[in-house]
Amino acid sequence: MNRMLSNRFPYIAVNNKNYQKICKLHTTSFSRTAFKAGDKIRIQKTLTQKDLDTFSNLTSDHNYLHKNNGNKRPIVHGAFLNGLVAGLIGTHLPGPGTVLVSQTMKFPNKCFVGEKLTISVELVDVRKLLKVKFFCVVEEEKKVVFEGEAKLMLAKES
Repeated sequence: MNRMLSNRFPYIAVNNKNYQKICKLHTTSFSRTAFKAGDKIRIQKTLTQKDLDTFSNLTSDHNYLHKNNGNKRPIVHGAFLNGLVAGLIGTHLPGPGTVLVSQTMKFPNKCFVGEKLTISVELVDVRKLLKVKFFCVVEEEKKVVFEGEAKLMLAKES
């Protein structure tokens, strides 16, 4: 079970097979003043071949690298990992109303189907644009499979 480091937000814990939220999360939009540098969120998830097949069908990316091919383990789509990070940013930290302005990303290692991922987002700067850094890590092997930074803004409330 993971928790946020800031007392401004609830902690969440996630069943890594079902992505089932165990506690209630804020679903309202936030103001910039609700955040401070150092706020974090982490979840754990294990992706299956079925997850990759669904993603492949949605994106039409049927590259053989993402399929079970005998002795070779399927590689998780980089865009899929980015989507997991985007899900945390858009629903939890900073949350609803967040708009992506720019993003840098790296894929230093391959992520394979069945590896247990820890996906984390940390708010590093709160100004006109919010800045976050993010990581997807396979904890067992201590390898980073996806990392980067994003600049975000909060949509104006209507």
